[in-house]
Amino acid sequence: MTNKSKYKARKILANNIVYFRLENGWSQEDFADALGTTPTYVSNLENAKRNTRIDYIDLIADTLGVSIDKLFIERELVKNRRRPRG
Repeated sequence: MTNKSKYKARKILANNIVYFRLENGWSQEDFADALGTTPTYVSNLENAKRNTRIDYIDLIADTLGVSIDKLFIERELVKNRRRPRG
């Protein structure tokens, strides 16, 4: 496995979590509240530092209001990842 493909699915998932979180107008704290977790956990997911269970991916998709397959679409890297807590 090459370094480029290492954790590819995790990186795609992380980028899409950021993408859809911002589409919803949420800060990491807002999203963490909606998920019932901590901002630190969300940050770890969004930075591909955390592996997660398939059941939790289902919860993430439901919380973001998207189907699971949308979380695994390769898209351009989200550059501006910040949104103030509202």
